[in-house]
Amino acid sequence: MSISLISENSWDGILKIQEEAYTELPPEDVNILKSKWFSSPKTCAVYLNHENQIIAYLLAHPWASQTPPKLHEKSPVTNSSNLYIHDLALALEARGKGIAKKLVDNLIDNAKVQGFSKVLLVAVQNSDQFWAKFGFIAIPNAVICPSYGDRAKLMVLELKAKKNNNDLIHSA
Repeated sequence: MSISLISENSWDGILKIQEEAYTELPPEDVNILKSKWFSSPKTCAVYLNHENQIIAYLLAHPWASQTPPKLHEKSPVTNSSNLYIHDLALALEARGKGIAKKLVDNLIDNAKVQGFSKVLLVAVQNSDQFWAKFGFIAIPNAVICPSYGDRAKLMVLELKAKKNNNDLIHSA
């Protein structure tokens, strides 16, 4: 089992997982998801099982605003010291095995090496406690698009630069 960068061949697996994972939100179109990948391919990853099947994915991209992007809209390529986690989703078979933690830890390490100063996300489907375990803090009274659902919370993690890149993903 391993973490790899997303490739053009990853999207069928990603779409299947997205449909399984999001029960309170409508799935996003593949072109919307790909726009996140196009804007920052080195911060987007999949987790592969022993048969090289995708069982989890994480999409993250630079975002220059404190207001999170809207769902179902393409992300422009932008330079920013902020990284926005758009999506973390796991297949049913991958849950409870520490895979989400591995993907998030890998992203945070990569973000530090790449010089990002903070990571933002919108916690949906009551996931704020999961994100709090990594040090993410809810931003009170944040403006969030209603498409994220009623209980969505904007969260932030301040980063400190990391100089060692021995454990980073370099290619898929």
